Amino acid sequence: MQIRSRLTIQFVGIVALILLISYLVTYFFSAKYRENHFYEGLRNRATTTGQLLFKVNQISPSLLKIIDQNKKSSLTSENITVYNSKNEQVYTNNDSLNFDTTNGLLNRIRVNGELRWHQGDYTIIGIAYGDPGNGIVITAGAIDSFGNSQSSNLAIVMLISFFVILGVVGLSGWIYAGSALRPINRIIDKTKNISATNLSARLDEGNKKDEIAVLSATFNQMLNRLESTFQLQKTFVANASHELKNPLTVITSQLEVILLRERTPEEYKKTIDSVLDDIRDLNEVSLRLLDLARLNSDEIEINFKQTRVDELLWQCKEELQERQPDYKISFSLDLPEDEKKLIVLGNEYLLKTAFLNIMDNACKFGDDKEVIISLQTIENHVTVLFKDNGIGIKQSDLPNIFEPFYRATNVVGISGHGIGLSLVEKIIRLHKSSIKVNSKSGEGSLFTITIPAAF
Repeated sequence: MQIRSRLTIQFVGIVALILLISYLVTYFFSAKYRENHFYEGLRNRATTTGQLLFKVNQISPSLLKIIDQNKKSSLTSENITVYNSKNEQVYTNNDSLNFDTTNGLLNRIRVNGELRWHQGDYTIIGIAYGDPGNGIVITAGAIDSFGNSQSSNLAIVMLISFFVILGVVGLSGWIYAGSALRPINRIIDKTKNISATNLSARLDEGNKKDEIAVLSATFNQMLNRLESTFQLQKTFVANASHELKNPLTVITSQLEVILLRERTPEEYKKTIDSVLDDIRDLNEVSLRLLDLARLNSDEIEINFKQTRVDELLWQCKEELQERQPDYKISFSLDLPEDEKKLIVLGNEYLLKTAFLNIMDNACKFGDDKEVIISLQTIENHVTVLFKDNGIGIKQSDLPNIFEPFYRATNVVGISGHGIGLSLVEKIIRLHKSSIKVNSKSGEGSLFTITIPAAF
């Protein structure tokens, strides 16, 4: 069921409930008022009969009966009966009608002074007339034809108005719901035209205040993220293809050239060594691309465990110097007395990847191929500083160094792919840590990584 139909039905249901309660309350109080008014008339009739019978000497019971029977104001099927102290009937204006009045009922009337009850269609009142000691009881009863007719008419009017009002409310609710949902329908029509090839389209945010405007703004923000993600994927694929294409092209060219004619063993060996270097380079690019793609995935699951940062740095030094023996890696460690302060909650493989990338860059871009690593524990954090005396980074390049495949303008001619620092930044962010860079062109760089301590 559409929202418009559901809203209309709910609106009609609420109004129907309110109307029903209002009509029931109105009918109830109207019936009570009519009934009280009729009882009041019966009491007046009974009192008048008592006064004429006992206080006017010239009127006898037979004369009073003739007067009552000829009254135009008599009620429908009226019966007025008078009982003495011995519960004997001393007067009735209608011999053809008798009410069930037992001695017990008459005695209760004397005790209470007045009683009201119903017998079939008849409404009856009983009163103790005159002084309490005389024991006279007068009962008066009749059918409230006029009141019942009024109640029936009122019920019919209420029933007709109930359905007429519900019809009007249903039509009004349908129109109002359509008007209220019109902005949402515009959003639906607009979103139908948005696709992967048209992510630049945006929704109208209207007055930027109501819920529809908030919905449009939220949807636009989602489109911004999607467009950014799609653009990042396109850039990633294009750059990855380029980075993989270059070493493959070089390998293919070298093998084609070596096969053009017979070569000496030394030439074959030289070509094989060159191809092997290119394959190693290709393998490194592939691994970094895989790591970068994995870190960009929203579904990544990383296992964190307690890891000592100083031990991790020593492992990185040994691994890097094994690959590059000419690199110089120095330590300036300020170790705390409590070794627990050096423990962080992290993924050992990813942290090693981040540290190795920074250390490799520091040595690769430095004339002395040296990096100085400092370790500090400040409050509840472990801070690692990587200082080099290399070519540094221009101020114009600093905002972009963590972008995938971005390479600073002063590193042209130095081997690299622009993946390392992007990988580092994502790893540090996944560990809810921070990385800062201070650098000037020609004066070296200082990378500072701050990681929350596990304890």
